[in-house]
Amino acid sequence: MCAQEANAAIARQPKVSEQIIRTMLVAQAVAETPGIFALLVAFILVFGETAGQGLVRLAIPLGAGIAMGLGGLGPRVGAGIAGAKACEGIGRQPHLSGLLTRTMLIGQAISQSTAVYSLVIALLLIFVIGQ
Repeated sequence: MCAQEANAAIARQPKVSEQIIRTMLVAQAVAETPGIFALLVAFILVFGETAGQGLVRLAIPLGAGIAMGLGGLGPRVGAGIAGAKACEGIGRQPHLSGLLTRTMLIGQAISQSTAVYSLVIALLLIFVIGQ
């Protein structure tokens, strides 16, 4: 979505393509943060040992995976939409690129809080409840 809007913005304002591409890359990097968190949890689950007996031993990795999967979905979509709209705005009004990029980053940072909470829950499940 972000790349789509960036392409449309570049087609509209080719002279500011560098600003649009930079904004798109930053937006997509921020949108990947929940994926990185999920990868971290996956590595911990694959290479670590889950304590507990019976059903608890199975429920902890499942709960951690669900927490990261569902908790990271919304922030990724939200960050992508914010990035797409910032690229669109730069394509329409290039002189506002700095303001649009700053606003995008603030919105993305706030939307990422859900992914951070999900990471904390997953880590608590693995390291506190699982012990």
